Order: sequence, then structure tokens, then C-alpha cells
Amino acid sequence: MKKTEMITIQTFCTYHGVEDSLIYRLEEVGLINVYEIEEQKYLEEDKLSELERLVRIYKDLGLSPEGIDVVVQLLEKIDRLQQENNYLLQKIRRLDQ
Repeated sequence: MKKTEMITIQTFCTYHGVEDSLIYRLEEVGLINVYEIEEQKYLEEDKLSELERLVRIYKDLGLSPEGIDVVVQLLEKIDRLQQENNYLLQKIRRLDQ
């Protein structure tokens, strides 16, 4: 099994200029996972790009974690609808041939 690399919440927050309370609130909403190892709080490095996306939404739109959750759900739904639309367009093109 591959070892998961971790980064401390403090390191992430310092680099991105956010309070650690934001991270804990995002965890409460279910958007991220926080891990405790030897009394230190960590984030998985392979999930950082998604967390950075959440922080951008937070900073750019000034939303609460609950608002961020709604935006994420809407973006995921848009993505699913676009995929479905592309699939249906391909089917239509095949029928037209």
C-alpha cells in the first residue's frame, strides 16, 4: 500500500493566508478530511489541489463553508450534465451518419 504524504494544517494555512478555523469548518461540512497524528493535525497532500480550490472559492466569493459546499455540488452537477450532453451529442451524430 502506498504511503500517504501529509502536510500540517499550520503549514497549509500559513502558505495560503487562511485561519485554521476555516479548515476545521470545511471538515465539519464534510468537504475535507483532517487527520490527527501524535497530537498534530494533518491534511493529505494528494488532496491539496481540491483544498486549494475550496480556499479560492472562499476568498474570491467570500462564502461560508456551507456556501462553498453548495457551489461545489452545483459545479459537480454542471460537470455531470456536460458529460451527459456530450454523450447524447455523440449518439445523435452517429445516428445522423
